[in-house]
Amino acid sequence: MEYLVKCCSKYGSCTDNGNNVVFKAKNTVDEAFFSINITFPQWEDDCYIMMPACVYDGNKIKKIVRSYPPMYTPEESGVDCIPLMTDVPGLLEDGSGEIQVTTGDMATPCVGIYYKEKKECIFILTQQHIKGRNIGITLRRGEVTLSCPASRTRLYRFCQPHKTSGDKGIPVEAGEEVACEYKIYTFDCRSMEEFYERFFQIRKSLMSNPRADFGYTKELWDIMEKHFNEANFSGEYYAEASGVWQCGWVGGGMSTYPLLKYGNNLSRERSVQTMDYVADHQAPSGFYYGIIRNGVISDDSFSTKGMENLHLVRKSGDILYFWFKNLSAVEPKEKWVESARKCADAFVKLYRTYSKFGQFINVITGEMVVGCSTSGAIVPAGLAKAWEYFKNDDYIEVAKESLEKYWCEFTENGYTNGGPGEMLSAPDSESAFALLESCVVLYEVTGEVKWLEYAKTLAHFCSSWVVTYSYKFPDWSEFARLKINTVGSVFANVQNKHSAPGICTLSGDSLLKLYKYTGDAEYLELIKDISYFIPQCVSTKKRPIYSWEKPPRALPEGYINERVNMSDWEDDIGLGGVFYGTCWPETSLTLSFAELMTHSEMIEK
Repeated sequence: MEYLVKCCSKYGSCTDNGNNVVFKAKNTVDEAFFSINITFPQWEDDCYIMMPACVYDGNKIKKIVRSYPPMYTPEESGVDCIPLMTDVPGLLEDGSGEIQVTTGDMATPCVGIYYKEKKECIFILTQQHIKGRNIGITLRRGEVTLSCPASRTRLYRFCQPHKTSGDKGIPVEAGEEVACEYKIYTFDCRSMEEFYERFFQIRKSLMSNPRADFGYTKELWDIMEKHFNEANFSGEYYAEASGVWQCGWVGGGMSTYPLLKYGNNLSRERSVQTMDYVADHQAPSGFYYGIIRNGVISDDSFSTKGMENLHLVRKSGDILYFWFKNLSAVEPKEKWVESARKCADAFVKLYRTYSKFGQFINVITGEMVVGCSTSGAIVPAGLAKAWEYFKNDDYIEVAKESLEKYWCEFTENGYTNGGPGEMLSAPDSESAFALLESCVVLYEVTGEVKWLEYAKTLAHFCSSWVVTYSYKFPDWSEFARLKINTVGSVFANVQNKHSAPGICTLSGDSLLKLYKYTGDAEYLELIKDISYFIPQCVSTKKRPIYSWEKPPRALPEGYINERVNMSDWEDDIGLGGVFYGTCWPETSLTLSFAELMTHSEMIEK
């Protein structure tokens, strides 16, 4: 792939020594900048552009300005509606426009470009910061600029008006030299699969740090189990926070599995109560009510007018899949078994009616409301497990057909979407990891090798959402005080620009299985990165984590907050900090105990 590199600065001289630009200051100034500009003389307008965890296919999905929580309206919905996303940095639908972000917005500071016609790809990698300030990355048609440090004209802010200035340069003395390292890789590339395989190979080639130490101890399990019983049990069920039932997604009906498998008698008793609650709160359609507040059935519409009875398909998909995990850990009740059967039948009916699972349905009637997403990515895994349990061929037929369709959509679009319930259809990692899980389960259930091949590519894609290095937080931040090592933290989507402790909401054991089935140790290394990160984020009496409120508050023991803020998307106050609250990573951690730490490969020697 043809490209040209030029470096410059009005504050001094720049010398490119081949993958290393050295800036030498002309005068002493408080704020200096220099830049590295890479241009492409033979640009393809239809090229695929990826910035890990930040931009997929140029973020060319149609954008709308909407406050939180952004939801589809009745006018925007429909079985064949177009995908929408909030106004995150992205190109226009025709590939024009500009993207301005910083290295803190990405899992790996990298720009990947795939020329579909020429069958070539290029990856540009750089370091995180210059003298403590993140590097900026600007992309427009035919060029990529690395600004050292960031010098954006438009600063992204979460579901609110964006700022127009604010980035500051670095202070330098006359004659001082400051260096910025970068790497450029070019490859022949015939497909999306090959593009992500190449990324998987080179993602740690410039910025890589050892992962956090192994933190899975009996003491930590006891802390988490106590927390679930003291803070996350409502009296009827386990949930992310007591008082509100939310099935699937953030852990409702999923946290029961590790508590059934390794919990004490109280935890097992309450897990059984939770399963009873799930079975007793199934809508006439066969799907499950998404939210129940203090005994009052609610929905997933966030009170959007005209969208009553809305249900995020992913939620019932999570419950269906985890039914069979739960049933393997406890003597099943007949009503649990029948509830699982009803849900599986509902998904078969949904798919046979619309040839897709969609993103949102009417939970009462089972009719599709919003159709454009990968929200149901976990459903094929659930249906495959239902086929194993019930021997109903309808289940495996729909599992195979729907998973093949998801695969084709992924290889065409280069992203998955619709996992979270309040991101519209922005690209996200939750649906990607769910799709990986489904491929591994289909391979296990059918023995068909193609699902294993699909799983490899999806693992490569999922790695683009996982942080590869230890981010330097501001010295004043809580995460700097705690010496948090970000290797293995996982970004959830391109709208919420923070990484998080774990996959929302899985252990990622599909990666461990992929290692076992292929012998490729890189998959083992990836799941170690992800799982080893999480224990650092548990607030304990010995090592409390304080919130960003003024005055700060110590999170209670066992709390894990979802924020790992490497970006200024919530203003500078959010960098390396957390709000006061309990979140879904607590389920990811307990699932990691149950599904990963019993395997010899995962146990620290």
